[in-house]
Amino acid sequence: MTIIFLNGCTSSGKSSIAAALQARLAAPYLRMGIDDAFSTVPLKYHQHKEGFFFDRDERGLVRLNMGPVGRAALRAHRHGASAAARSGANLILDEVLLPGMLADWLALLDGLDVFMAGVRCELGELERREIARGDRMTGQARGQFDLVHAGVVYDVEVDTTQSDAEASAAAIAARVESGTSADAVRRMRRLLTDQ
Repeated sequence: MTIIFLNGCTSSGKSSIAAALQARLAAPYLRMGIDDAFSTVPLKYHQHKEGFFFDRDERGLVRLNMGPVGRAALRAHRHGASAAARSGANLILDEVLLPGMLADWLALLDGLDVFMAGVRCELGELERREIARGDRMTGQARGQFDLVHAGVVYDVEVDTTQSDAEASAAAIAARVESGTSADAVRRMRRLLTDQ
């Protein structure tokens, strides 16, 4: 089975690209994402030190923190995605790789056919979208901007600053359906081993 792993900041367009990929690709793909993990946590643990909460990091930027309930939800999400792929489902993962998540994902994706797709967008456009959406804490995109792609290697990258979801999905689908093997996960594993 194949996994298309979309990684990018909040408001970069990953969810729209995922929907466009589902419509475009010949094979059926299930969609899962980090927002699904957040939605499994009872509301009383949102903005709560045991669940998920926002504060400011050493740079003074908005940061997502997780207590034991939040960490368990994200761990369950990652394991669930791995199990779904191993049970025979093609997946599109809509993710935000924050510090500390990459090594666990790499371990859980071992042996699976994974295309890493970087979804980039200029900061000013991310902030505009974040405000327009109204369902994200203002400042999340800026706080994630320098972290989300750090140490991540991609098989394909798109920039949604000017490109719409359909064009981005077309570029990703072309790479996935090209018959060329994905090797970003292998390269990242090697980089981690060499450190």
